[in-house]
Amino acid sequence: MTIYRDPKREYRGRLEDYPLENYPDYEPGRPPRTEKLAGVDYLDEVRREWGKTWGGTQGIGRLREVALIRPHPQEASPLWQKDPNFFLLRRSTFDFDRLLKGFDEYASLLESEGVTVHWMEVEETWGAYGPMRKMFMGGAICALKGGVILPRFGQNSYIRGRNVNLQKFFAKINCPILHTVHGTGICEPGVFVPIAEDAILAGLGSSANEDGLEQVLQVMRRNGVRDVPVAHYTTIHDSFESGGEFHIDMYFSVVDLGVAFLYPGYLDYAVYRWLVERGFRIIEVPRDEHHLYWPANLVILEPGKVIMPAQARESIRRVREAGVKVIEFDTSGIMAGTNGIRCITMQLVRDQGPGLDDLKRR
Repeated sequence: MTIYRDPKREYRGRLEDYPLENYPDYEPGRPPRTEKLAGVDYLDEVRREWGKTWGGTQGIGRLREVALIRPHPQEASPLWQKDPNFFLLRRSTFDFDRLLKGFDEYASLLESEGVTVHWMEVEETWGAYGPMRKMFMGGAICALKGGVILPRFGQNSYIRGRNVNLQKFFAKINCPILHTVHGTGICEPGVFVPIAEDAILAGLGSSANEDGLEQVLQVMRRNGVRDVPVAHYTTIHDSFESGGEFHIDMYFSVVDLGVAFLYPGYLDYAVYRWLVERGFRIIEVPRDEHHLYWPANLVILEPGKVIMPAQARESIRRVREAGVKVIEFDTSGIMAGTNGIRCITMQLVRDQGPGLDDLKRR
């Protein structure tokens, strides 16, 4: 006799005693009622099939679970020093031990805030065109309520191949993959920033073309995202000193419902108007701190509570002045190999958060 006690199942008892009425398409003595089954939304079945809902990068509700990708020793290879500009080494030196320590410190901070941290190990280090770097960039996925979207990278060729590791990891944690950007589409998760439960800012540029953005937006809309303003953003050309970014999450974030924190030098005017017309309060990132610390590349733990780079003192002051609680984190370790906190954080699970209609009611 088999007794079912799987915590994600509603039934407790013997298999032969299972009530047939639990099947939504059941009618006694008849074939399955397909018309009843056709009316059930996928999101209504996610928890039944997979054990939980996801949505780490959909909305700004309380963050519950993340994953961090443990840096691989290949990140410290002398190969990358052959051409630092091509390999996007924003810092002249690379301290692998400091990078590892920075990850451990960040994981401890998240856990102290009640966030469950999963660790992903890098298995494949060779990509489509050769050795890969920046393999620890956990922000390289987009997690919606129904599962995750895997990207197709546009900022460089030496991270094409990371999806092999990501796909293996999601299979291990029992997370559905809703879509993989394909064809000629290019779309990286850094071009999406959640604004509310039903609104996400999207970017169109070197890391997201029209084809890739169209693919992802179709999935987002089916997962309850109703409003997606699209920003045309800059890129990096011949040097870092000239400015530009591959991702909008380097200069735009939301720190509370209706409160945007951004660097105005890169903001699309149409998005600025979208924010103003909906009554958003806008806090500006100081120019010098943007280029040194990228303080808008932050992690929102819940509305009105964020983790920010401790070095960005004026940015922190301005955000706190808006009534937002700021947890400071020294990013000097992780910036030895990447850009900011959000870049390394694979945000997986969030509580249901406020939507744009909640902002209207304020």
